[in-house]
Amino acid sequence: MKIYRVTPKNGKWIVQRIEDRSTASPHPFLKKSEAEDCMFQLMAADNKSTIQEEQGGETVVEAFKEFAAWKLDQSDESTRITDHSVKRYDTEYRLRISKYMDHKVLLSSFNIKDMENYLDKCKAAKVPFKTMRKSVKDIKHFLRRMKAIGKDPSMDNEEFDILTYHAVVPHDDDLIYRKEVELIGDDQIKEILNELYKDFYNDRNAANAFGIFCMLFLFGLRASELAGLKKDCVDFDNEELVIKGTWINQTYYNRTKNRGSKRRIAMDDNSIKFLNVWMDYLEKNNKYSTWLFPGLKGDGPLSYKYINATMWKVYARMGLADITVRRDGHVIINSSPLKGYPTKIFRHRLASHLISAMAASPELDQNRVKTIIGHTQFSTTEGIYGNKLIDKDRKKVADAKAAANNNSLIPNFSKK
Repeated sequence: MKIYRVTPKNGKWIVQRIEDRSTASPHPFLKKSEAEDCMFQLMAADNKSTIQEEQGGETVVEAFKEFAAWKLDQSDESTRITDHSVKRYDTEYRLRISKYMDHKVLLSSFNIKDMENYLDKCKAAKVPFKTMRKSVKDIKHFLRRMKAIGKDPSMDNEEFDILTYHAVVPHDDDLIYRKEVELIGDDQIKEILNELYKDFYNDRNAANAFGIFCMLFLFGLRASELAGLKKDCVDFDNEELVIKGTWINQTYYNRTKNRGSKRRIAMDDNSIKFLNVWMDYLEKNNKYSTWLFPGLKGDGPLSYKYINATMWKVYARMGLADITVRRDGHVIINSSPLKGYPTKIFRHRLASHLISAMAASPELDQNRVKTIIGHTQFSTTEGIYGNKLIDKDRKKVADAKAAANNNSLIPNFSKK
């Protein structure tokens, strides 16, 4: 079996065969990590025939490589499967499976100990726990696919739970679970909207920023839904905003995230007032565009990159984020309590307030609330957004808790 190493050459990186120092990589790489990926692929190719000949069977690494390639082949713009959704498996193979999975482990004998060894190597390489958790999920999906096509894999890991393998589970909860979405307060939202409106008629980017924040605040839209809105989605006659498509990867799709996401959202007086102002603005500045948020160039709408960057610039301006803006317009978030969900906070806020208001508002039944948010089942809405305690309710909750606990037993004390 050939032995390889990654070595620098003329300011770049190549893969060499140690035995004769000949170049094994097809070309030099700018990054050492890319050369290492190539080396692992060469090692896997060398190992495959030897292992299968000696032990009889396909290895996990090779089978996963074929699985990732199959996933990429499924990508088709004419279907609901796109590159964006399937590239994760190729990434999983290149960045983790090919590097940290034992290349001698056979698909037919892949057991829990092999999984644990794989996770140990991931941890040693400082792979984040959340990434390892996703990797385990992808491996289990891969095994089910292998079983479905008759490759007879070992299914010992089908029920594997990474949380039970304590050797890789971190102490810090923030490293284990999804970060709780922070809701910004009413005063902050009012300040943001008032500040943005000041330059609404003076600058196109400022106008877009005001429009984006208003739409997210008023309707709790997903970013792809916001970008996919066309002018005819605003139904003033029925006072409804119609969500019927999305804009993803520079393409408009006549579909939404799920069947419940195609919906009609009732507009209140403030929504109607804002959209009248916005449509009047478009009539003067983008009269012939069909989009509710026309792009700066071309015939499409604003891109997710633009929407995301615009929101972070506003948050930075309002003291809610520390960012670095690169030359290409990409925004790097150095620190922010909103990191990870710049657009989602308004969706979380609206859903939380709707759920909180259900008891006092007969119009807001479960069916109405889940329809506004764009889910097929209320249990989904409640599971994601139903654990938030709205600020205005905290005093009432605290008082109710005090009464239940008979807090009057505490002496009447005061600060001296």
